[in-house]
Amino acid sequence: MLGFTVAPADADPLDEAREQVETLEMEAAALDQDYAAAQQRLEDAEERLAAKQGELEEQQDKVEGMRGQISRIALAQYQGRHLDPTTRLLMSPDSDGFMSQFATVEKVNDTQNAALQTFQTEQANLADLQRSTEAEVSEIAGSEASMAQARQASEERLAEAQAVLERLTEEERQRIAEQERREAEAAAQAAEAAEEEAAEAAEEEAAEAAEAADTEAADTEQTDAAAPDEPATRQQESDDSDDSAADSSSPTTVSSGSGRAADAVAFAKAQIGKPYGYGSTGPGAYDCSGLTGAAWRNAGVSLPRTSQAQFGAGQAVSVSDLQPGDLVFYYGGISHVGMYVGGGQIVHASRPGKPIGYAPLNSMPVAGARRVG
Repeated sequence: MLGFTVAPADADPLDEAREQVETLEMEAAALDQDYAAAQQRLEDAEERLAAKQGELEEQQDKVEGMRGQISRIALAQYQGRHLDPTTRLLMSPDSDGFMSQFATVEKVNDTQNAALQTFQTEQANLADLQRSTEAEVSEIAGSEASMAQARQASEERLAEAQAVLERLTEEERQRIAEQERREAEAAAQAAEAAEEEAAEAAEEEAAEAAEAADTEAADTEQTDAAAPDEPATRQQESDDSDDSAADSSSPTTVSSGSGRAADAVAFAKAQIGKPYGYGSTGPGAYDCSGLTGAAWRNAGVSLPRTSQAQFGAGQAVSVSDLQPGDLVFYYGGISHVGMYVGGGQIVHASRPGKPIGYAPLNSMPVAGARRVG
């Protein structure tokens, strides 16, 4: 039995079509994160395989180098196995000489046995390396298969979205495009207004701080003028004390965390207008986590590759306490991430077919936020 979703009688078909397209495109973007995760596993496995192949070659050379020595030991032991020591002692004309030779032979045998044990250990190490190398090869094959599956599923979602659009008239498609353009423009204006407001607030704060410093300096001068002269030595000690206190209380550096966040935000904003790229980490195109990772890498902070992995970085913050540079994660599966830039806006690489841009913070279901720098 087939099931159908019955739309409300007053539903706008154009809104429904747009919602369908956005849902399919976001599903494609979520599959992109699956692709990115498989791609990361592939790169890690290839790196491990390269290292293990070098170890494997060294171990093979080591075992082969020991093989000739072990063959000679085995042959010597085979040739001397026929007569036991008691029989050889009875047959020897010189029992004292035989006992001396026997002690020497026993030492040789101990050395040979140790060599045999070492050879067996190295052979076991070689077998372990071979199995480990085969496991990495299997991991690579599995990752490649996962990437292909994610890519195919994503392309199917995009094809479905395109089919929805093709069922619309040209006028309807233009209306959707115009609506998206207006929304993007409104988000950009809101972000710019928030940036200007923050700059004005910073200027006011700096002006107030300067005014307070001037007032304090004037009060100090008046106090000094009203005070009786002090002996030179006491005055010098007082001046030195004042200088020391001023030095210790004056801020000399800006918070590195705040500076890094500003750098990350500036980088993310500089990418606005660039295309969404499937599994891309820049510089020409980005997926969602590729953009946030590149922005923070530019600021000196290394993040994991996918949105799900980035959700474990840094520390959790409340949406009400967001600061520019914080990462905001969306949907139950943490399939999307953007960077908060202030003013209730994020910058993100949203989905295939749509360039990097601003969006309202709550334009998608928020799953959480992290402060990473």
